[in-house]
Amino acid sequence: MIALHILACLAGVLLLVLYFRSIVVVALLNSKAHDVIERSARRGAVAIVQRFIHPSADYADIQRRQAWIMPIFVLLAVVTWFLLVQIAFTGILWGLRIEPDLWRALSASGSALSTLGYLTPSTLAGEYLAVFQAAIGLAVVMLLFTFVPGYQAAVQTRERQVGWLYARTDDEATGDRYLDWLTTAKGDIDISKGWEDWEDWFRGMRETHTLSPILSYVPSIYRGTSWIASAASVLDAATAVVACLGKNAPDEARICRREGAKTMRLIAAALDTGEPSRPSAAKHQESERFDSLHAILAEAGLPVGDKAESFRSYVALRAEYAPFISHIAAATLTPMTLLDAAGLIGSRTAATAEPATVGAV
Repeated sequence: MIALHILACLAGVLLLVLYFRSIVVVALLNSKAHDVIERSARRGAVAIVQRFIHPSADYADIQRRQAWIMPIFVLLAVVTWFLLVQIAFTGILWGLRIEPDLWRALSASGSALSTLGYLTPSTLAGEYLAVFQAAIGLAVVMLLFTFVPGYQAAVQTRERQVGWLYARTDDEATGDRYLDWLTTAKGDIDISKGWEDWEDWFRGMRETHTLSPILSYVPSIYRGTSWIASAASVLDAATAVVACLGKNAPDEARICRREGAKTMRLIAAALDTGEPSRPSAAKHQESERFDSLHAILAEAGLPVGDKAESFRSYVALRAEYAPFISHIAAATLTPMTLLDAAGLIGSRTAATAEPATVGAV
């Protein structure tokens, strides 16, 4: 019996360590680290919501339903943390024989954690443990009101740039429409302008969506828009500029494309939903899209290179991000029509073509 009490006490301490580690990883740690509670709550929230989304649902319905993923994730995480702490202190109270009955220890633990104080142990050690546990309960509530606004701020920052793009592409975010706007918006064409804003956007996404993968599932605020399609459109435009202009391509476009491709790879890895597959776009579709992008640059009077060589470069550069964007879209139920418009062929399930390796976060 003594051994059982010792094991219960040790188990309680281990559960407390697990709780504190989870809280630090989810709310405080400024680097990517895997946490079983965060991952379980995220997968549970996604599974619950996506279960009620019909395969034939339109994008507006998908957006409306997936908006519930974040609230359910927060609820599951908070409930799990509370139960973890309650069970941990139950084991400690019973293991130290502060409460001789296991069910009474569970009730005393809940009393302290909820700060109701209806059942406080009569011993000095039990009172100190109750104070400590009540502080943990308050800390969970405080963290809830701290990191949820941070989530909302990250989504709002992301969506400002998405709305900006859709406003300039007649509500259809595609690489050719964005490139056409870049080359016709002003009288003096400067193809080097605009990319730094998108570079900052991609960097911001890397900071928020890899540390908090649940943000990838939060749909765009504006009805009918998609941050994934926006990323694909900007990357396609930057890739066309780099491929067609060659050495004459501005460094701003090169850096934006490189940082964007890296961001998409890291976000796909952070989702932890398997290996991405290469989108099954037909060669003629890829060629037609490139022809449109190439024509826009040529008509603008920019020094485009050999078309065949530019196309080969375009295909090679595009392969650095297209599989990861398609993978993110499949995980978040972004419809194929939006990906088609952005130059990708996607579906609600991963394609069965040649897999691409996801880099480590």
